[in-house]
Amino acid sequence: MSLCRFPLLFLFCTPLLSLQAQSELESRAAVVQSLNTLFDAMKQGDTTGMSAIFHPNAQLLTVSELFDGSKQLRKGSLDDFREGIAGAEPDILVERLYQIEVRVDGDLATAWTPYRFEYQGAVSHCGVNSFQLVRSYDTGVWQIVNIIDTRRRGDCPDMPETLDEKDRLNTLVDDWHQAATDADSAAYFGLMDEESIFIGTDATEHWTRAEFIEFAAPYFAEGKAWDFTAIERHFFISPDKQLVYWDELLDTWMGPCRGTGIAERQFDGSYLIKHYTLSVTVPNEKIEGFIELTQE
Repeated sequence: MSLCRFPLLFLFCTPLLSLQAQSELESRAAVVQSLNTLFDAMKQGDTTGMSAIFHPNAQLLTVSELFDGSKQLRKGSLDDFREGIAGAEPDILVERLYQIEVRVDGDLATAWTPYRFEYQGAVSHCGVNSFQLVRSYDTGVWQIVNIIDTRRRGDCPDMPETLDEKDRLNTLVDDWHQAATDADSAAYFGLMDEESIFIGTDATEHWTRAEFIEFAAPYFAEGKAWDFTAIERHFFISPDKQLVYWDELLDTWMGPCRGTGIAERQFDGSYLIKHYTLSVTVPNEKIEGFIELTQE
């Protein structure tokens, strides 16, 4: 974590990120928000507010595998889609995402989301959603103009455990960042192993858990801890499922940052964070200025 906002440790901190990069990050976060609105509505069986995230001319397409093994591209109806959600009880239709990759260019965005779909608690099918979205010129909301998804039935049995594990891990890391936002020292450091290491953006920042607690204590006490929000995250689980590695793109007060972490499974099946590295992202066209700044 960069400590440049703490005057006792740094004389100054000059942002190196362009406004364009910050704008892109905010756009990607807004795209994720629109997708979350969709999947939360499906889970709750509530279509209220969904109209705002669908373009009036939105299309739904599916590449599906039929029971005889043949493939078919078919077009769906947005009205039928809404009606199906509105008629469902909460937690009947659950679509679990274990990765969201977003790309943005101006007012156009694409999102790639592998998923598992559950109906009444049982796995129905799995595949990948590909979304195309445009930013509304009137409201600024990212609206879905096209969804095309794949649907597989035969090769889903091995996915639920991995997906559930990633759901748990997402919750772990989200709770960890939220504890910093809430300045909850006990919750934040309680999710870190006693021998964990935190590496910040400054070359001097190689903290043991005990050192990190000592340094951060006054800021947590004053309610002035940091506020990091994950825009994108990818998990990698070791074959024996004892170690988990992840990387994430973060929206922070420093601009876009990268975080990488390692968590270890405990005897009770929970995870504790063993290692975390935070790094500031520097656009390629700014690297020479960055080098000059660090040399100074």
